[in-house]
Amino acid sequence: MAGNTNLAYRRLCRKFGAELTTTEMVSSQALHFNDEKSLGYLEKGHEELPVAAQIFGAKPEILASAAQKVAAKGFHILDLNVGCPVPKITGCGGGSALLREPELAADCIQAMVEAVDIPVTIKIRAGWDDADKCAPSFSARMAEVGAMAVTVHGRTREQKYQGHADLDLIRRVAEAVDIPVIGNGDVTDIASAQAMADTGVDGIAIGRGALGQPWIFRDLHAYFRGEELPPSPTLEQRAQLLLELGIGVAELYGEHRGMRIMRRLASDFFRGLPGAPKMRQASNRLESLADLEQLASGIRRPGGTDPGLPSPDASLPSPGRAPSSAG
Repeated sequence: MAGNTNLAYRRLCRKFGAELTTTEMVSSQALHFNDEKSLGYLEKGHEELPVAAQIFGAKPEILASAAQKVAAKGFHILDLNVGCPVPKITGCGGGSALLREPELAADCIQAMVEAVDIPVTIKIRAGWDDADKCAPSFSARMAEVGAMAVTVHGRTREQKYQGHADLDLIRRVAEAVDIPVIGNGDVTDIASAQAMADTGVDGIAIGRGALGQPWIFRDLHAYFRGEELPPSPTLEQRAQLLLELGIGVAELYGEHRGMRIMRRLASDFFRGLPGAPKMRQASNRLESLADLEQLASGIRRPGGTDPGLPSPDASLPSPGRAPSSAG
């Protein structure tokens, strides 16, 4: 999710009812040395209550230093990433590489817990590979040293994003610890969210499943409350949300850099629409907000708006108890 969970996208998810949002992961080493670009990732919105900052690394003393910088910025939760499978992260001992070093991971969590007063949580995977699905025992060890919650992605590091999340493994984690367990992986709609909820988790984390459809949180709230599901967004509304996102990204990063970020984010909004391949090609050529406006105009259709979907500058009422989060 690096590059995707910026503040502008998180604001869209909040608008539709995400109850907890998380920054993209930030290097603890970079934060320790006050790297300006990395500090810039720790932007949070006034509407993000609560919001977590996610950091990665494998050196307890560096993680403790970074934790203090996160807490000083007013974040409510500090999350250690032990799930990222990318070689440039695991090659330095961070991300899912820590799954192979449970005692080092425990030292990292303990150092962070001792450094700050905010809750420290951890995001993990099922294990390094199929021969070592260590998530239940690993989670129990992290709870012993002070982790307040664990998010479990049901794939191994070896799988990366292929295959399917192991829901039975997530169930076993939920049974193994007394701290809250948040299930993650393959949740893209109502059916997959219900399957995840059936594992006994305390919450559901949605990452890739929210790309191009931030209204998934609204739909899940309605479903878990036993309410009628809202209608799908109209083409006009998708266009409006795309523009809102683009404006927000440009405000964060400047128009030039922002539109390069939008080249990736925009294409997700066309999933399942007529002419989607052509519109995705056009999104890869975005250079300015004017280009984005032209792209959005291509998916608009005349007609009324759907009252079930908030307008770009509207806010949803306070979310209820549907177990959903973004990050």
